[in-house]
Amino acid sequence: MEGNGKRVVADEIHDREKELRSLIDAHGRIVRVVLARSECNREDVDDLWADVFLLAFRQVDELSLLSDGYQRGWLIRTAGYLTANHGRRRASWRRMLDRLLREPLVLTSTPEETALEMEQRTKEDQVSLDVRTTLSRLRAVDRQVLVLDALGHDGPSIGQQLDISAGAARKRLMVARIAFREQFQAAADETERARTQS
Repeated sequence: MEGNGKRVVADEIHDREKELRSLIDAHGRIVRVVLARSECNREDVDDLWADVFLLAFRQVDELSLLSDGYQRGWLIRTAGYLTANHGRRRASWRRMLDRLLREPLVLTSTPEETALEMEQRTKEDQVSLDVRTTLSRLRAVDRQVLVLDALGHDGPSIGQQLDISAGAARKRLMVARIAFREQFQAAADETERARTQS
């Protein structure tokens, strides 16, 4: 029984598609001519033509009962309406662009965006403070090698700056990085404890 229902629906769709093909064969060319009179862009004509016949497909049961002349009239009127709507949208878009060129858009943050920005800025400030605190707790030699690394010096270059071998410079850098990570984590833990206790 279910299979029969599907077959009936498929037959109905096939019949409607057949009716649409008949409409396109009989009137497709005149609809394109009407659209091309108002639209210069071929892609716009193609899109509007497809829209006309999409609407026709939705109304195909009623259209199939009309005479050839009435069908043509309905399609031409529909093409005219769609072209007018398209022209209004395009003119509205053009006016908006012209206005934006004359009056640049001022972007204002919503309260939520402002709150998020403040929260982000607070977090960034805290990270900067934690980095400064961490660096101040390190030995001078660790700070020196980390700064040289941050400035883009590699092992051999750090070695030259400190008058030590490249291998010794790499080892100092490794030790300094470990010390920095440990101190930074300690500073972050202190900040978190202070925040939860307040």
